[in-house]
Amino acid sequence: MKRIINGCEIEWANERVFAALQDHPSYGYLFEVSADQKRIVKCVHISPADEESDNTDEDARRFERDARRAVEEFLGQGRV
Repeated sequence: MKRIINGCEIEWANERVFAALQDHPSYGYLFEVSADQKRIVKCVHISPADEESDNTDEDARRFERDARRAVEEFLGQGRV
């Protein structure tokens, strides 16, 4: 299942949730979620979708906040 929430494309990736920012700069975030699928345990991977980006790790961490909020909303909606 895939959803767009707050400018992030969110989808299940096995027992984790993948969030990709749609705006430039684009990053992908993989979040490990709790067994009950109601909360984020941790961000396990960050990857730039744009290989030629001049963005830093600091930028990636800053954008992680937006992705995290979108995933929290996604988890709150339940797995329909």
